[in-house]
Amino acid sequence: MFTLNELAGQLAARPLPFCQRLDPETQVTGVSIDSRRLRPGELFVALAGARFDGHDFIDQAVSRGATAVVFAAQKRSFSDLSQRYPGVFWLPVADPLAALGSLARAWIKRVGPRVIAVTGSNGKSTTKEMLAHILAPHFRVHKTAGNYNNRIGLPLTLFAMPEDCEVVVLEMGMSEPGEIADLAALATPEIAILTGVAAAHLQGLGSLAAVAQAKCEIMTGLKNGGSLVYDADDPWLGRMVPALAAEPSAACFKLLPVSWYGATEAVVRVSEIWLTPEGFSFVLSQDSLRETVGLSLWGRHNVKNAALAAAAALLLPGMTPALVAESLKHFKNLSGRLQCYPLAGGGLLVHDAYNANPASLEAALTAVAERGGRRYLALVLGDMKELGPESAELHRQMGRRLAEIRPDLVVLLGEEVEGMAVSARNAGLPGDRIRQFPAGAQVEAFNFLRRRLPKAPLILVKGSRALALEKLVEPMLDFFETV
Repeated sequence: MFTLNELAGQLAARPLPFCQRLDPETQVTGVSIDSRRLRPGELFVALAGARFDGHDFIDQAVSRGATAVVFAAQKRSFSDLSQRYPGVFWLPVADPLAALGSLARAWIKRVGPRVIAVTGSNGKSTTKEMLAHILAPHFRVHKTAGNYNNRIGLPLTLFAMPEDCEVVVLEMGMSEPGEIADLAALATPEIAILTGVAAAHLQGLGSLAAVAQAKCEIMTGLKNGGSLVYDADDPWLGRMVPALAAEPSAACFKLLPVSWYGATEAVVRVSEIWLTPEGFSFVLSQDSLRETVGLSLWGRHNVKNAALAAAAALLLPGMTPALVAESLKHFKNLSGRLQCYPLAGGGLLVHDAYNANPASLEAALTAVAERGGRRYLALVLGDMKELGPESAELHRQMGRRLAEIRPDLVVLLGEEVEGMAVSARNAGLPGDRIRQFPAGAQVEAFNFLRRRLPKAPLILVKGSRALALEKLVEPMLDFFETV
């Protein structure tokens, strides 16, 4: 990946004195921040966080075969490291996290793939997976794994990218203003996708306007001449993106608006959306090209995610709507995102417990409501976290939505769902259909559900990560028996 000499040059860092005896052409084969997973020959970057300090694990990293170590220069107690471990290359830097990003930037320039970045309040992981799935038969593709989408995770994603990579699809998340801008500056995407703006991370950002502004930071890092794919139907993006792109200071890039409601400026359109036994079919149009796409996923929002992924894929050479449709036909969703498990006797469990905010909960409720039929509908829901001062009202709004759907049973876990329960009862949902449990009471909730549920129910499980409602899924599947 790098020689010792290249490491020092890239970081503009002076190695500790004893390191001058080492061969500067020695190769570093990888980069790690976890001493437990480090492999011989790799660089260890000692990061300090709120709950850990990598400097405490330098000895372990060396014992596992680290060739080089980047550490904070202000940690003066480590100044004798080169004498204790003379076979290791020691690089003191002002900020190890910034050093990690600098090395990732160097690696992506060396590999030289086409870079596609995806961000948004909802749907970014699914859109990223769809896009990588579409492109995989035609290009050597690397993508963000799991939630490696922040200032630490994105560099690690890039270090895992092989040298023959042709396209890298990067998910970019954020928890504060400026984070997306930093990630975009690191990766310099050729194509960026903005999936939408919703009430998420309000605790850190304060308002939907601030969320929209933070997501649009991805535009600042777009490569000159690149393309921005965005949801033109989104009320925030539909206004903000064209305005920001028109500012004199904005980089020169093309806008590719996507619509499934009929936004007049849309370049890519979705129409004729139909429910199918497996999921949806819809018509994807770009200029004079039209293609019918089949999607084996629940949730109308996934039609939009597919359209955004398709629009980005069609920007790459050789890609056609027919190729996109063929790939999407075989796409399977991520774990915990409207993941459907058929149950014995005709029941169904829908696992959507990866996370929750008002927009994603609304999408999940709509998905089960439109497919419920005559099944007994049970909703197992948890708190929606990180909503700040708006949390109480947003939970009340979701309670009113529950009353509209009129499920047969609602099981709520957490504290903030109390407002959801009160609002649902006030809006007309019978109180005997609602049962509340404290956070962490998955065992109690499961015991209640197995006593109360009939033989073949339709069950939705959804809540924020902090509620860990996925712990209910496995026992429910065991109890009802999957087909």
